[in-house]
Amino acid sequence: MTAAVQADAPSMEIDLGRLGENWRTVRGRYTGAELGAVVKCDAYGLGLDPVVAALSAQGCRQYWTLDFDEARRARALAPQAEIFVLDGLRGAPARAFREWRLIPVLNDPDEIALAARAAPLTVAIALDTGLGRLGLRPEAVRALAARGLDGLRVRAWVTQPASFSTPEGPESQGLYDRFLDLTAPLPRAARSLAISASVFARPEHHLDMARVGSALYGVDTTPGRALPLRPVARLDAPVLQVAELPAGAGIGYDGQFRCPRPMRVATLGIGYAHGLPYALMNRGAVRFGAHAAPIVGGISMGLTSVDVTGLPLHLAVPGARAEIFGDRQRIEDLAAQAGLPANALLSLAAAVCRKRYHGLRPDQPLASSLSESLP
Repeated sequence: MTAAVQADAPSMEIDLGRLGENWRTVRGRYTGAELGAVVKCDAYGLGLDPVVAALSAQGCRQYWTLDFDEARRARALAPQAEIFVLDGLRGAPARAFREWRLIPVLNDPDEIALAARAAPLTVAIALDTGLGRLGLRPEAVRALAARGLDGLRVRAWVTQPASFSTPEGPESQGLYDRFLDLTAPLPRAARSLAISASVFARPEHHLDMARVGSALYGVDTTPGRALPLRPVARLDAPVLQVAELPAGAGIGYDGQFRCPRPMRVATLGIGYAHGLPYALMNRGAVRFGAHAAPIVGGISMGLTSVDVTGLPLHLAVPGARAEIFGDRQRIEDLAAQAGLPANALLSLAAAVCRKRYHGLRPDQPLASSLSESLP
């Protein structure tokens, strides 16, 4: 599963062994009955096929996909798994969901009525407990409880927390209380409230079913509280050129940076076309081993300049590779410099950069191949 590194392009290394470690860590913390993996948007860009295959080898039997096409891909990889479709019945006739044994997450009364016409059909139903996006509002929930479900089999009642960064805050308790109140008059089904951050917070909020994404990919969504996760993705980029620039020299369009002193500057083969945010102009850094190299000037489409003055000469030379995020630099820290959620930076870069897979392979038993993990 390992591909060669293109010498003049950024590359993302994805450690499936660490993905498995994170799954076991989350599984060890979760006190509810059923744990599922969120693999929407091509597993956050990391690749739905290798991620589902690797997690299935760990014993994962439940996946949450974005749409019908993605769900069909997951079904081919995990024939016995439960597969939920977060976009509901969009993208295919209701009967196709039944034929493929997919569970649409229904988000409004019209969609519930459409599903009822295809009954018997197993569904999940989303409830809006304060996020203000998809899901039944409280008045629609009350109407549904009074009217009944018209032959639908409800597998789960689902809600999305309005805040994931403070899973132990007072708003989290209010969400929990609202969810229990809304589901109390409804037919018995699994209740799914907990997401990645929730699993490491209040066990009483775990309820019956959790769905986790960020934690599996090693992304910590709770500032101020480090979670016991390992980064799964590492992004690096090649040094294309190193130049000695005099004091006063400009770097970037329209003099976005002026050298305050003589500087040694490395140009990297990565830019906003590879998912590196333009907002990192003159902020943030990359890593050469243990050494930080600050970003100087703007982020262009395919190039970024970094200050390597004072670094050991052998570290930053043409052909060397700088770590953008990974073990030396947390993706959460770089994303914060750009004013982005870490998942946004991960999915942006993963969607466009060449990917290489290491660690646990789907055809290997769990205990083997961890020696292949990234250093």
